[in-house]
Amino acid sequence: MATRSRLRTHSRWIVVLGPIVAVLFVAGFGRYLLVDWPTIATDPAFFQHTGWYVLEGGVPYVDVWDVNPPVPFGIAAVLAALSGGNMLVLHGLGATLTTLVAAASVLLVGWIARHVTGDDAAAIAAGLAMLVVPELFLLSPEGVRAQFYALFFGVLALALALRDRPFLAGAAAALSAGSWQSGAVFALLVVGMAYQRNGGKDVLSVVGGGAVVTGAVVLAFAATGGLVSMVVQTVVAPLTAGSSYTVAERVYTILLVFGYGSLLVPVALYGWARAAVRDLRERWWIPAGGSLLALQVLFVDLDGSTDALPWLAFVALGVAVAVERGTARGSPATDRRGHDATRANRNRWTAVAVVAVVGLLVLSGLVWHFGSPVPQSTLRTIQEEAEPEGEPPPITPADGDVPSMQTIYWEQIEPETCHYRLSWNEVRWVAMTDDRLDAKRCDGWPSRTDRG
Repeated sequence: MATRSRLRTHSRWIVVLGPIVAVLFVAGFGRYLLVDWPTIATDPAFFQHTGWYVLEGGVPYVDVWDVNPPVPFGIAAVLAALSGGNMLVLHGLGATLTTLVAAASVLLVGWIARHVTGDDAAAIAAGLAMLVVPELFLLSPEGVRAQFYALFFGVLALALALRDRPFLAGAAAALSAGSWQSGAVFALLVVGMAYQRNGGKDVLSVVGGGAVVTGAVVLAFAATGGLVSMVVQTVVAPLTAGSSYTVAERVYTILLVFGYGSLLVPVALYGWARAAVRDLRERWWIPAGGSLLALQVLFVDLDGSTDALPWLAFVALGVAVAVERGTARGSPATDRRGHDATRANRNRWTAVAVVAVVGLLVLSGLVWHFGSPVPQSTLRTIQEEAEPEGEPPPITPADGDVPSMQTIYWEQIEPETCHYRLSWNEVRWVAMTDDRLDAKRCDGWPSRTDRG
């Protein structure tokens, strides 16, 4: 009976958050099926086509140029094998899996918040804070995108570290970094968390778990002759050919991504500060992760809403810490007999208030996404009119003589050149090096890299 009561107490947050997550993600998936299916966006078409291409003998980074790490290609290859080569089935599998992964990420953030704070209202607030960016449940049904998997494996790594599963935490963190470069932040955090919790022995376990995943990837690309190309394209190219924006332009983009949910960012900053000042020994990783990923969105890469998803997880955890403080305020530990009922009632109403307030922000996110309100239009205009530093590249994606990514995907084309995705990062890299848009293979170290 005691165990059952304890489980019931620990699962109160999921009773509230779970149905909300289910409804929103099912609605997002249903909307995609009814309105856009089987239309496929460029990024999912690229990842899923590359997964199919791998089964046909193509080698990422040799036959396909891209700055993304290899894990999404591996996931897409598995889905392509399950689809039997049918691109429509592959698209359905990619859409379904990515939706499930995104929904699981929200619940994992809620679980982490509940574990850290011991507060149901804080867990609900954290999960709802993830949903203020509606692209999380509106874009995930479109298919495989790297950032969704970086988010999922990253928060899974944090959850495993908190459960004292260091080897698995290290493996999950490596998968996060192998999905998108900013996932490396999770790897740093779980190493520190392992040392904090159980010392050097757990650090070795974390490193071991990460080494197994990393070693498997390295051996696979070494065997196929793509190891050097992978390092060049996923490490060197993003550092030298990444987009250049001012901090002001990045702030504009953050406002565009969060919309009215930007009101939660100051709340998260307060939560990070409180964790750093009041409980640095146990919760240092929350402000540390939030700060490191804030540097990513401000100075490294924020070309759209999906690029902010890993940072969104730490915004949500900062909100959870702030809500925990609000719940605890005015609940004295003395005279417990006289205050138990009052405190329980207060906590219940706090949870209701949190659901109502953050829930309104979730709904406002949908208005922001679909309604294109005046503030959003104004910010977008400012962003589009702002010019990045440096000279524009002498070539553009339009200079590449290749079909659209959608045509390549549906017609199962094996391109004659390795440059067929033709992102702006890609054309900048071609302009800065001795590479060519019509190169057959992208399998060497550049002889030069001219910046600016």
